[in-house]
Amino acid sequence: MEKEPVSLLILAGGRSQRMGQDKLWMEWEDRPLVERVTCRVLPLAAEVVFSANSPELFRTLIERLPVPARVVADRYPGAGPLGGLHAGLEAARHELVLTLAADLPFVNLALVSHMVALADGYDAVVPQTPHPITGTLHWEPLHAFYRRNCLPAIVARLAAGERQTFCFLGDVHVRIVSPAEIRRYDPELTSFLNVNTPEEWQRSQRLAQST
Repeated sequence: MEKEPVSLLILAGGRSQRMGQDKLWMEWEDRPLVERVTCRVLPLAAEVVFSANSPELFRTLIERLPVPARVVADRYPGAGPLGGLHAGLEAARHELVLTLAADLPFVNLALVSHMVALADGYDAVVPQTPHPITGTLHWEPLHAFYRRNCLPAIVARLAAGERQTFCFLGDVHVRIVSPAEIRRYDPELTSFLNVNTPEEWQRSQRLAQST
């Protein structure tokens, strides 16, 4: 069976308030963090869509990528990542869209390759990970696959004033990726570590050097 093409959506619209500077352009091993995240999964992508409101910042990065890439702005300002997801899905040229937050430095190609293999027959493929203290499972909606047919459910939730990124998942057919399944590819669940503060940045740098 022919492999289904995938659009890669990078959600890059955050304000980085806790970092004190725009974390996406902080250098990680001589390239910006957003470029590191993009390139770690680029073998899966037929195109890249950046959801961001400053397209001029991405011009050089887009020129370096070996696949078509562009920037799209939110049509629902103030809606956070859900607004970015809506804009990206609407702009995507392919039905299946890998959606990632732009600050996931350890995103794992083997794991997302497994997830894309699960997508047939589902509107979304979304991991669940345990809370480090309580063990309660929670969604990882910014490390997931969505089909463009999720758009009506997202629009309905946005129109109702909802902003949680996972709020529409009850309205679509979801394949949950369990922690046990994730750990076959990512034993320490590092794929889901993001960097919001200078302290998290330093810890992530040390982790990268030790692996």
